[in-house]
Amino acid sequence: MKTEIDTLLGGRVKIVQFETGVKVSSDAVLLASVIDEKLIKKAKSILDVGVGGGGVSLCLLSRFDDVRVLGIDIQDEMIELAHQSRLQNNFDDRWTIQKQNVLNPDRAFKEMEFDVVITNPPYYKGHTSPDKIKATAHSEQGLDLSEWITMCIKRLKSRGTFAIVHKAERLDDILSALKQNSMGKIEIFLFYSKKGEIANRVVVRAVKSQRSPAVIYPPIVLHNDDGSYTERANEILLNGKSLFDI
Repeated sequence: MKTEIDTLLGGRVKIVQFETGVKVSSDAVLLASVIDEKLIKKAKSILDVGVGGGGVSLCLLSRFDDVRVLGIDIQDEMIELAHQSRLQNNFDDRWTIQKQNVLNPDRAFKEMEFDVVITNPPYYKGHTSPDKIKATAHSEQGLDLSEWITMCIKRLKSRGTFAIVHKAERLDDILSALKQNSMGKIEIFLFYSKKGEIANRVVVRAVKSQRSPAVIYPPIVLHNDDGSYTERANEILLNGKSLFDI
């Protein structure tokens, strides 16, 4: 399949993508934005589960010079794209990419632990696409979200941080899975396409073996009525700001 080079964060990073099919969306940037400087000062190792073309990893590696990221995915085609993006941005020494099935990892991977685990899992129930790569990347296809979250949390160190982006309608499922896995200090960010609409995306951050009340932050609207980005969306999507810095 033919590829092309696009950019993220207002041109700060290059990302290699297929000309047609799977494309990195703003969801990747929103997820990366929940990782802030304060967290990175004490968390150097990051696992990106379902790395895909590498959108989330690229944003984090661009924003923070002293982090190392391991990205895993089940699809060879997406792993190859991530490898190409790694070379385009000279992240060879800080970004490792492996083929792994998070629901059935190999023995060596099961022994690894990370300070931070982030994931942008497949979203759509019953969604099928004639493009096999796109269908695997976007469709749950029998995937149990609770099991996916549980396996992500298993890779966390004690007091490690987990973060996920998903459709807002799955918030209840996400919170249930977090509680089942002794996650606390839950922070919830709801995103709205336009003012007056219902939330369509949610980013949730939580800490392993931490007991603190949950926090729901003020709503974040991404588009003005004319379709342009709001000022806050520009700070996140183009300027690479953390959700905690704006």
